[in-house]
Amino acid sequence: MKVAVAIAFAASSVAGAVAQSPIGAFGQCGGDVYTGSTTCIQGYECHFYSEYYSQCLPAAASALSGDPLTIPDIEVSLTAQTNQPSTTAPTKKPTTTATTAKPTKTPKPKTTRRTKQPTTLAPTTTKPDPTTEAPTAPTEQPTPSTSVPTLTDCTLTGTYVNGTDVSSCANLVISSLQVPAGVTLNLTNLQDGATVTFTGTTTFGTKLWDGPLIMLRGTNLKVNGPGTLDGQGAWYWPQGQSVTRPVFFRLNRVEKSALSGFTIKNMPYRTFSIVNSVDTVITGLTLDSKAGDGLAKNTDGFDLSRNNGVSITNNTVYNQDDCLAMQSSTNTLFAFNTCSGGHGISIGSLGGAEVNVSSTVDGLTVRNNKIIDNTNGLRIKTIIDLKGLVTNVKYIDNTLTNVKNAIVMHSDYNKTRGGYSGNPTSEVTITNITISGLTGTATNLYDVLTNPSVVSNWYWSGINVQVTSKGSCKGQPSDLTCD
Repeated sequence: MKVAVAIAFAASSVAGAVAQSPIGAFGQCGGDVYTGSTTCIQGYECHFYSEYYSQCLPAAASALSGDPLTIPDIEVSLTAQTNQPSTTAPTKKPTTTATTAKPTKTPKPKTTRRTKQPTTLAPTTTKPDPTTEAPTAPTEQPTPSTSVPTLTDCTLTGTYVNGTDVSSCANLVISSLQVPAGVTLNLTNLQDGATVTFTGTTTFGTKLWDGPLIMLRGTNLKVNGPGTLDGQGAWYWPQGQSVTRPVFFRLNRVEKSALSGFTIKNMPYRTFSIVNSVDTVITGLTLDSKAGDGLAKNTDGFDLSRNNGVSITNNTVYNQDDCLAMQSSTNTLFAFNTCSGGHGISIGSLGGAEVNVSSTVDGLTVRNNKIIDNTNGLRIKTIIDLKGLVTNVKYIDNTLTNVKNAIVMHSDYNKTRGGYSGNPTSEVTITNITISGLTGTATNLYDVLTNPSVVSNWYWSGINVQVTSKGSCKGQPSDLTCD
């Protein structure tokens, strides 16, 4: 009878392994890695020895419903559990053997199911939990830098928001941007070495204010085209000179930088205001306010103050005022530009309470420029009763076309009235002035009225301008003849 029972249990155990039937006596019934049934046959409960291994053990005697198999179950367990692993925890040996006629009472097993314990990271000799993703080894993090920000590529388009931060932009594209009235396109916090590229047409809203429409500051910057900046000057021009108008593009503390390849048109007022800048090149630009002819005023091309080493080359300027206006600066180059429709290439108006960096032009070379349809060709004008210094200026191989006055030197500029007073009382020294090679056409060759006590060392040669009139030459250095 015992053997029959054992065989029956063995068959039940094998079948259960396939069909997920209840697990027989002492069979594995759960744990990590285990994929079979977790239900024991009637009278047995699943007990865990570890998180990986368990067995179906007899339940309490009171719960067996008088099952006759509770007495001889020791022999059954030895023959029926065909899939029991060799690592099975040993069962407690009964106090009587199976050959004893008198049945003995089996030990009462625990009836509480052991709960699965949480997985703990352990040394590599411990069997891993295959249901848990292996943790990745921690990677060494680089030391964060507080001095070198991450630079990115950026684009400004649509409507500009005042105060937009572009400090992280290594390459900034400004594409068809609309800048609201009264707002400055602020490019003063660019990283060293940043590149700014204008594309499309960027427009600026109209308002009576002093601007600037754009402000640039930085070192080793590249500001490129081919875009267009439109100041919508037609809104301002009919209102005359008495209203406040915005400067277009101010460079303040720009160093070792280059601007090239874009167009500025319809300037409301002065185009470039360049101050406190060093070793910077402006080349290949077009400044165009032709649409303002007959209306636009004070549309200077390039105004310079307190700079050193600024070069302005190969630009085309169509305007209604000075192409270049030097209030002060040192070591400046203005070369191979075309100036059309304005007041010529000028130093001044210049003068101050004392001679200092704000009232000094020292080291200006003006060469190989074309001056077309201008009121003046080459001009120096200083302010009455004020002091300053203009020295080491060279005009070399410039060409005039249809200019009213070829060479203009005045010490009688009245800044308050905005014109010549006829009384040359300026105390600004004008010395070491060279004109070498001046050709083309003009109405008058000279318009000179200077204070003879402050002028010296003028060297003029190679002047071959076809003129209608010689013009007037008064107060020049005594050793210079106006022929």
